[in-house]
Amino acid sequence: NGIEVMLYMTMIASMLLLIYKKVNNLGYKTAKRRIAMELRDMITAILIIFAGGDPAKVFKT
Repeated sequence: NGIEVMLYMTMIASMLLLIYKKVNNLGYKTAKRRIAMELRDMITAILIIFAGGDPAKVFKT
């Protein structure tokens, strides 16, 4: 059962990566790197909000 879950999760992640790659017209490695950076930024923002902070102060672009 655990192997099946891992297999499905890997398949879902790869499908999401391929969709992201196609939508943004990127190569595989670039898409993988950019989706990882975006996920990291989203998780950081969620943690900052959860702690009562303002993500705008951290992500000054």
